Amino acid sequence: MALAADILENIRGFSKAMYSTWVFYRPARALFDAGEGVATALGNFVFAVEQAFLSHGHYDHVGGVAGFVLARAAAMGEKTKPLEIHYPEGDGLVEMARDYARRIGRNVQYPLAWKAIGAGAHIRVTGTDAPWRVRSFRTSHVRGMLTLGYALEETRRRLRPELQGLPEDEIKKRARSGGRDAVTEEYRRTLLAYTGDAMPVDPADVRGAVVLMHDATFLDGKDRETKTHATVEEALDVAKAAEVETLLLYHVSTRYRRRDIEAGIRDLARKRGLAAPLHLLHLGKLAPLPDGMAGDADSTRGPPPTGSGGAGDAPRQAPGTAATRREEPSPPVAPPKPAC
Repeated sequence: MALAADILENIRGFSKAMYSTWVFYRPARALFDAGEGVATALGNFVFAVEQAFLSHGHYDHVGGVAGFVLARAAAMGEKTKPLEIHYPEGDGLVEMARDYARRIGRNVQYPLAWKAIGAGAHIRVTGTDAPWRVRSFRTSHVRGMLTLGYALEETRRRLRPELQGLPEDEIKKRARSGGRDAVTEEYRRTLLAYTGDAMPVDPADVRGAVVLMHDATFLDGKDRETKTHATVEEALDVAKAAEVETLLLYHVSTRYRRRDIEAGIRDLARKRGLAAPLHLLHLGKLAPLPDGMAGDADSTRGPPPTGSGGAGDAPRQAPGTAATRREEPSPPVAPPKPAC
């Protein structure tokens, strides 16, 4: 679980259903979605982002794109760093946000690439020397529109299955004669999977993830009027079927009070028999469940990382270096019974 803990320590984000969702994973210099307020919350961390991956074009997931693009052109930092923004092909709402950002961002001097992608795309992670890539997968959220989730994958090597059980000397002999490919094979491990807004995703798309971030809008399926968002129970079932190490729930509806969210998740996890540790990203706080909310962390806070690339530069490293965090009071709870 040490790797899961490292990944969680390096996640910063915000999620308030209907209002704003964004997640920054520092070691990959990657931003998943860009809801309203992302640039304000990140400050000079905007310069640490080299790639953004948008799940779909609803405002609460792209409302901060223009501000983010402009902040990288105007804030105190390295203004020549390139930025890639990947989004679902054919998403007219994202393209409207793109066009708006272009019209008001005439002072943007850094290389900025908007890249439409489909499901099954593989994008090399540029922000680290680690052998990482991001794989896109199809989700179900808007009828007739492609929406995407993303899986951050690491390429690893392991002993070929047919050689399991052979003496070590025999394996070394084969390696000397045939090279490492004769005794090992490549495989990919999903470090972090992010579903965006979605009904329960196919467990095969997130199988074995160290950390799965899954939409969990509804505590009670009876509150769901349209099949656009998953319930907590459905997210738990996906995590169990996919055999993930840790489940991070987010996008919980603002109709529920925080204490009801915590109690409801704990109760459902017991009923569904999920053994994986649970965490919750609610508003700006990322905290563990079900063992109480000790260790609350305001995941939108932290000092600008240092490095060679200017203000907001993050070290090019694998998980393990956590940003300092501070506890802050939760914002007021929104009025009950919103649409989601």
